[in-house]
Amino acid sequence: MWLPPFLIPMSEVAPVTVGPADVADWLFWSLAGPTVLGWMATYLLAIRQTAVDGRTGIPAYMVAVNFAWEFSLAFLLEQTPTQRQINFVWVVVNVFLLYQMLRYGHRDYPLWSPRAFRAAMVGLLCWAALMVMAGANEFHDLDGMYIGMIINVPLSAAFILMLRRRDSSVGQSMYIAVAKCVASLFAGFTGFALYPSRLLFLVVVPTMVALDIAYIVLLYRQLRAEGRSPWAFRTRREPVESVSRS
Repeated sequence: MWLPPFLIPMSEVAPVTVGPADVADWLFWSLAGPTVLGWMATYLLAIRQTAVDGRTGIPAYMVAVNFAWEFSLAFLLEQTPTQRQINFVWVVVNVFLLYQMLRYGHRDYPLWSPRAFRAAMVGLLCWAALMVMAGANEFHDLDGMYIGMIINVPLSAAFILMLRRRDSSVGQSMYIAVAKCVASLFAGFTGFALYPSRLLFLVVVPTMVALDIAYIVLLYRQLRAEGRSPWAFRTRREPVESVSRS
């Protein structure tokens, strides 16, 4: 059977087999530093907003997946010493997010009993941990870069779905949205600097950043529609909730 010639040849060397580039420490930390700080700000701001509103600041199922990524790569699977230390700090902070998710997350799923919701989230966490370790081992992902980037795409999309499900800004803030976007952007820059030959990043990074920007715009519009200042901190629980879509 005749077919036209292919347009794009396969890489002679699999990009995943190419190690990290020799990047100067100052350049690495100028990119990785804002990534670490951006995620830390995202987590702390989400913890605060959840405590204020009684609704999770990060989509519940992605809290489970994200915790599985950090815990697995901090304690279970071989990683670079620097990445393990960073993951350990994130795990400590994410314990609070995990607790809040198990306490408040069922409010986004009114058709589920709290017990059924918690059982599902624990099951998801365990399954995600297995997938993270298998995937990182498959890619020989010693710094969790591949798996972290891939997880970040559904995480970014989940924020948009959370906003639509709630039809409200409850549990959310512009500061969380911007911090998440900064973390995604600089994580992408770090990936490009360390692994310039990995073409998958050219698809994953623009996707997650575009989704983060879309969420910022949609949340800003939602806050304005509610008559709220987008940059004001909510310090007490207010009746802004809508019925979550099942």
